[in-house]
Amino acid sequence: MTTFSMRSRRFLGIWIFVLVLSALCVLPAMAASSAGGRIVILYTNDVHGRLEAFKPSGGNEPLGGLTKLATLVDDIVAREGKSVLILNAGDSIHGTNLVNLFNGKSMVEVMEAVGIQAMAVGNHEFNYGQPVLLERAGEADFPFLSANAIKVDGGRALLPGVVILPVGGVRLGIFGLSPLDTYTSTHPKNVVGLEFMNPIQVASWMVPYLREQEKVDLVVALTHIGFDDDRRLAAAVPGIDVIVGGHSHTRLEKPEKVGGTIIVSAGEYAKDLGRLDVTVEAGKVAAFSGELIPVAAGVADSAGVGAIVATYKKELEEKLSVVVGESLVALDGERANVRTRETNLGDLIADMMRQAGQADIALTNGGGIRASIDKGPVAVGEIFTALPFDNTLVVLEVSGADIKAALERSVSAYPKELGAFLQVSGLEFEFDPSRAAGERVTAVTVAGAPLDPKRFYRVATNDFMAAGGDGYDMLKGAKVVFSSGELLRDVMASHIQSAGKVSPEVEGRIAVK
Repeated sequence: MTTFSMRSRRFLGIWIFVLVLSALCVLPAMAASSAGGRIVILYTNDVHGRLEAFKPSGGNEPLGGLTKLATLVDDIVAREGKSVLILNAGDSIHGTNLVNLFNGKSMVEVMEAVGIQAMAVGNHEFNYGQPVLLERAGEADFPFLSANAIKVDGGRALLPGVVILPVGGVRLGIFGLSPLDTYTSTHPKNVVGLEFMNPIQVASWMVPYLREQEKVDLVVALTHIGFDDDRRLAAAVPGIDVIVGGHSHTRLEKPEKVGGTIIVSAGEYAKDLGRLDVTVEAGKVAAFSGELIPVAAGVADSAGVGAIVATYKKELEEKLSVVVGESLVALDGERANVRTRETNLGDLIADMMRQAGQADIALTNGGGIRASIDKGPVAVGEIFTALPFDNTLVVLEVSGADIKAALERSVSAYPKELGAFLQVSGLEFEFDPSRAAGERVTAVTVAGAPLDPKRFYRVATNDFMAAGGDGYDMLKGAKVVFSSGELLRDVMASHIQSAGKVSPEVEGRIAVK
């Protein structure tokens, strides 16, 4: 028996259970399939906690955010009525102070006000841990969908996999998919006891179930697996009419079609509202068109959503407005930069970790840095935005060989952005991107001396990486010198407060050959 067939047989019973559980999520009472009509699918993805408008890097005016996006949604619903379906493709309930400090509750409340009817469970939905995720899902008036997140103990689905909805005379079957890299793109402790099944395998079961058992007119895959994998999914599994995707932050100005499947994705941070118009005749897509509607500075804020946000903001103001020090320079935490190169904010964070841990070296993943900090007074809230994850300081004893392996992991995808790209302190290294991944690092020095593969070094890192997060398995078996339990953002606040003023510069710790 092949590995694949053994795995398929192993999950057969699990999948039957998943389908039974999923069938419970049918909203509202169903009528027989009418097999025709016109619908408007509105969609967002990778909102990452952006409830309010914000100024993007290099921009002068605030744009994006659900407070403005809700106005656009309301206008379309007013015109189109019950033919509108509103979806979210995951990574929404974590990402900013206004969301993180309420464990996602504020985002769920706003998504309800926007009218979201289903959400895919992204990797960052797991950031608060499974109990909080289940609590948020239980509170929401829309389903959190993941057909491929399975509890190993007992073979039960963590959450519903599918929802059946009647929209504009069309019976829709919508199933959700979470990314396989959730194991490494949230803290490993958040997915203990879970197995994420292959999305293509799950979809190959899901489509005939929806077509033959539920008799749906339109099959929608609400995915958080990334655009490249969405394309693979569409090519491998015929019968999916629409994929609404997220995870890779891909901005598709127009729908893309792979085989018979329409793929859409709206970028990030609610900077655009996606719209897809679909005409269904005899249970098939007869015509479609789509666009991204900019959530521009001129779009008015929604009064209803604004009132919800104001309530939560009031609770945050006092604790986040405290100024802890001053930065004499702008601190660069832009996503594209911290995931591809050394930045001054990356240096500052790594330095403060090494100092706090009294370590030889500090390594921290660029994906854990989520925002820049402006020049001038530094408030607690800015630090929380830059370091939103509940990661703590850990010091390990790591061999030089494993440090080298970690640096290879860091630059394995270069020049592509990689959350695992390291910001470092206490060492310098050079790499050659023309070489094969795993053989790119050409020189490493620690305190001016070549890295010794047999020597053990004290390495300050975060508990996410120490547990193997972002693919750093080489750190999992390392001896823990101490685990502080102190959140990195609190370490950073204390560091800046003690220093009074900071002015880090890029020092050439990472060099491209």
